[in-house]
Amino acid sequence: MRYQEAADYLGIAKGTLANWVSLRVGPRSIKIGSMRLFRQEDLDRFIEEKLFETERFEKRRRRQRGRGALVLTCPHPDLFLFSVMALALAAFLFTVS
Repeated sequence: MRYQEAADYLGIAKGTLANWVSLRVGPRSIKIGSMRLFRQEDLDRFIEEKLFETERFEKRRRRQRGRGALVLTCPHPDLFLFSVMALALAAFLFTVS
């Protein structure tokens, strides 16, 4: 199949498929001259891999649900740790007094 046929088969835009191929995250393909061709078996394998990844991600997300995980990103982790320690010390001193 050519780009447009393969994109239609996957249910995505032709440009998306072209981006995936250029980033090497898309389905296997072969280039003959200026044409890039896709085999149906490779497209089916790509779909199966994506389904497997999605199921694995969903299982991991379900396991983490309800754990109350807090993820923070801070450009200055030292400053963040200092702030947390200062708050903990202030809370301790307030309860001791």
